[in-house]
Amino acid sequence: TENMARLGQSFLLLVLALYTVTAFVNPICQRTNPAALRMVDGEDGEGKGGIFGAIGNFFDELDAFVDDATSRRLGAGAAFYGKRKSSFYGQEDQNRKRSKKVPDPTEDYQGPSQAGYFKWMQDENGRLKPVTRMKEKNIERNPSFWDRAFKSDDE
Repeated sequence: TENMARLGQSFLLLVLALYTVTAFVNPICQRTNPAALRMVDGEDGEGKGGIFGAIGNFFDELDAFVDDATSRRLGAGAAFYGKRKSSFYGQEDQNRKRSKKVPDPTEDYQGPSQAGYFKWMQDENGRLKPVTRMKEKNIERNPSFWDRAFKSDDE
């Protein structure tokens, strides 16, 4: 019985040692992950390869994630505060912007930027507009904001 106990302890130590070692080794399926390869090559075809390109892409993605977190876009917040810039939820996320660097009025937040206590109200055309809760004053973003964002080259 003493040999059985010693054998059981040895087997347990072997299993724990193997488990500890495999924690530091990448499985083969993760090495060929297309998302990891995109991270090195650059997601928008910029060709930022190599170790420095991967580090740059990591910090760009970290910046986009922090922007999403502070703008409340994580979870179900993308339905209210615009689509996410980061790929935290994966490449096939439906609430992710097509290009995080290009402004788009259909994907970006359209509500007021200086007021936190407002509600959405339909106008006569059925379009939702942000208004204050008490006096229902329109606090919509200035329409010329998107005119500046999409300024034509011939001006």
